[in-house]
Amino acid sequence: MLFTTDAKRVKSVYKDLKAENFDFRLFCIGMLACCSLTQAMGQLTAHNADGKTITVYANAYGNRDTIFVFNQLNQTPQGNLSLQQSGTNTFKWYQFDYSARDFAETPFATETGAATSQDGLAQGGYKVTVTPQDAVAPRDSFVAWLYMNPGFSFNLLKDDHGEVLYNYKSCSFTNFILRPNTVQSSFTYYNPARLQQGALTFDNRITFTMRRGSGSAVVTLLNTQGTTQYLRDNSPPYENTRYYFRAYDMFGVEREDNIMYQTIIPYATLHPPVLPGVDPTSAPVPVRFTCRPNTIDLQTSEYAWRFGNGDSVVYNSSNSPPDTIKYTYYTPRSSGYQVALMVTSQWGCTYTTPSVKITVDNPQLEVANVFTPNGDTVNDYFKPLAISLRGFEISIYTRTGKRVYQYRGDDLRGWQGWDGRIENSGKDAAEGVYFYTIKAAGWDNPSTKNPQSGPYSGSFHLYR
Repeated sequence: MLFTTDAKRVKSVYKDLKAENFDFRLFCIGMLACCSLTQAMGQLTAHNADGKTITVYANAYGNRDTIFVFNQLNQTPQGNLSLQQSGTNTFKWYQFDYSARDFAETPFATETGAATSQDGLAQGGYKVTVTPQDAVAPRDSFVAWLYMNPGFSFNLLKDDHGEVLYNYKSCSFTNFILRPNTVQSSFTYYNPARLQQGALTFDNRITFTMRRGSGSAVVTLLNTQGTTQYLRDNSPPYENTRYYFRAYDMFGVEREDNIMYQTIIPYATLHPPVLPGVDPTSAPVPVRFTCRPNTIDLQTSEYAWRFGNGDSVVYNSSNSPPDTIKYTYYTPRSSGYQVALMVTSQWGCTYTTPSVKITVDNPQLEVANVFTPNGDTVNDYFKPLAISLRGFEISIYTRTGKRVYQYRGDDLRGWQGWDGRIENSGKDAAEGVYFYTIKAAGWDNPSTKNPQSGPYSGSFHLYR
């Protein structure tokens, strides 16, 4: 029974505490609403501002005041501010006096009601005091700043054709000259709680972007306080290109301009070299080189073909540059020759193409030991493999020493080989073993083309 009685007592006390706690919470919520209502509703706003930022100082509530931005763009300043409160209040408007570094003592406007607003405000600071209907002194005050953004404009320095001026072009860079008509603006304001602390400045930074043709934009931050700004492209293009410039500030003011760049940079593309179809690496190697230059004036440019062996051919205004040139390599060099074309424009700018490699094999001689001249188009001719030989002599003999064929010359590509017939008779040579002797001179010995090396000798078998 005692347990039951205590349980009822505790339960009753709990209900009382819960009720008291609920009333206490309602009281706190009411106090918070009352205390914070003015601050929550006491927001100075600008209904048609183009942007806003905040001050670097904190106001009495620990928050920062707002700087409202109005883009003027050569229009009459049309700043405005509004304030909404609960109940009936007296609102007094004060403007900041920069000469006195304080808000004016006399309000420039007084209004009564639940809301207040002012239009046609100029740049500067504004304070609004709020006095409730049943109060004799202001209960609160609010501050905001208006920045009348003057906007800006710029133009590019161009010639009469809308192009980059000649003296601003270089082989290694191109300068673009921007002339701002209105420089970057700043806005000065003060901390109302510490007016003697000094002026605070907000800079409306202007950002420039430069885009080459259809490429991506490069963002460039400039100090636009000067009268002339320089933008530089350190890798000017080798094609005529239009550059696009865009400038914008922090609040949506934007300007654009463009300029044409007529290139002074030469450029050429080497097509793959055309080599002979047979034994392309056996000297002599005739090669045809083809290039495709860019659109600069071909007649006033110089084209220097460098063949990798000290030889070169130069074409200029006195002999029109061809797009195709032929050159023959005679001296073997297994490491190869590096061929390139250097183009020089009339402005002295140069461009050298990536090199292409031409290989000429060292002299070689290989002789097969089987020969089947039976008309099946397979191995029908006895022709040693001769690479980079400039002189060649071969004699073929029977086992008894009778000569059946002889060739001497330097046109090894044009020589078909022995067809298996006895020379000067038209008769087929019999099957069997034949002997040969060869004398040769390689292209690595430019002093003579007479076959001097050898004789090389050996034998081969003729089958039909």
